[in-house]
Amino acid sequence: MTRRQGEEGMILVNVLMFVAIAAGLVLLMINREELALDRGLRTREAARALAIVRGGELSALVALRRDGEQSPEVDHLGEPWARLSESGAPIEGGRFDLAIADAEGRFNINSVRTGAVASTILFQTIGNEVGLTADQIVAAVEYVRLRGPVTDLRPLRMAGMEPKIADRLERLVTALPGTTTLNLNAADQEMLALLFRDPVVAQRLVAIRDRQGFLTAKDLTDQNVSLPWGTSFRSNTFWVRTRATIGGTSQQAATLIQRRHMPDGAVEVVPVERWRNAAVPPGAPALPAGKS
Repeated sequence: MTRRQGEEGMILVNVLMFVAIAAGLVLLMINREELALDRGLRTREAARALAIVRGGELSALVALRRDGEQSPEVDHLGEPWARLSESGAPIEGGRFDLAIADAEGRFNINSVRTGAVASTILFQTIGNEVGLTADQIVAAVEYVRLRGPVTDLRPLRMAGMEPKIADRLERLVTALPGTTTLNLNAADQEMLALLFRDPVVAQRLVAIRDRQGFLTAKDLTDQNVSLPWGTSFRSNTFWVRTRATIGGTSQQAATLIQRRHMPDGAVEVVPVERWRNAAVPPGAPALPAGKS
């Protein structure tokens, strides 16, 4: 090989190396642009999904206000507000899920802050039923009285409760703001059995409620029982949980809603607390099964 040929070979190698570097830079720029476009797309999808989630919350506020104006004495699953639930409803580019639930079907642990003996006794009864020790019951009551009102029950899990016991406790107990009653139309059979201290009566009441959609004072009289302390047939606190999925982006939120009857007769319905995505507390209703 002559010197000229060697120089030409080196020039070719350098040219190929620069071409390879330039191609790599172009590919990197394209990849970064694609990532930026993907991030932008996901941001837009997330913004749209969040707007739809908030729209679901608004629909619940409107329905609960209307219910408070038209049917203020009773709340049950046969009413229009309860029919807002959606499972996989189609929306542009995705789907929408909504779960709405009466929040006053469980014992409100913040009731023990009043010092009322009946509320403490009921919580002790529930604690004994789910397997809490006497020390754990006392510790829970003291925690709520000293640090309450609490907004959810998760801190109580850190007091040494076994997960199975904590899960069962959360099916019977909740943490709600303000003074609430326990709605017999929303309580499950286990809760009713504890309230009436009679599983047979609870079973009969559930059968009546399933048949006619709700319970009345007459139904209790027919079973020779009276309205237990702290209970009623209506509610003023509700859950709404919504999820919107657009493309590959999903947003979900849970809102605790409170309904207030004002002195002038007006009904005020307001969100008192919101949670998003992974922060949604266990007390929120489950979204429809079978959807991701």
